Amino acid sequence: MSQKAKRGIAAMVIVGGLAGLGIYVAVAVVSPAATAQSLPDTGRFRAGSELGAERAGFSGRTMVTVFTSAAAPEWPAIAECLGSAAVTAETDPYFVGILVDETLEPEVEKPERDAGARVIVRALNGAFLGGLPAGFTCAELVELLKSLRQRIFFASEKSPIYANLLERPEAVVDAMVLAGEALKAARYVAFLEELEGAGSLAVQAAKGRLGQ
Repeated sequence: MSQKAKRGIAAMVIVGGLAGLGIYVAVAVVSPAATAQSLPDTGRFRAGSELGAERAGFSGRTMVTVFTSAAAPEWPAIAECLGSAAVTAETDPYFVGILVDETLEPEVEKPERDAGARVIVRALNGAFLGGLPAGFTCAELVELLKSLRQRIFFASEKSPIYANLLERPEAVVDAMVLAGEALKAARYVAFLEELEGAGSLAVQAAKGRLGQ
């Protein structure tokens, strides 16, 4: 097969994958424009509602959003909890953890937060699955995630771009770079590494391609 034909196939793969990802992200988005975060990434939880929606759309996983702030007196306990082995074990591979600074993103989930919620679990289609009020304990968060896993059949469906990166990482990265989307490719590869681990052959192949 000629190089031109290979490029054409790669382009079709990536275009289809990106279109599919757009659908996933559209149903996952729960925030307005991206907002700088003062909270650090903790355990499997990443700061920022928009980033969280992207990660949920990419992975096809249910969203667990925790609202707090760096100045909150309970923040050290929350950070310790989110980074704990118990929460990590319940999070993977069913949930995407999202950490939102409620002082910087006051409109995200405002009705639920006004009612007292500080943990909100939503499916990608926006369905409310559960939550916890302010003052929640780590044991309560672990129990919530565990009970949701047991009561709800989680059939996480990878986005097309995720699936394509797993199956043909070099072709996807090459197509995006050729299309002038190198930064976007790096972002998706970072998502892939977060979900699959640095030891994944697909991750290594994709990162190697990015470096060329």
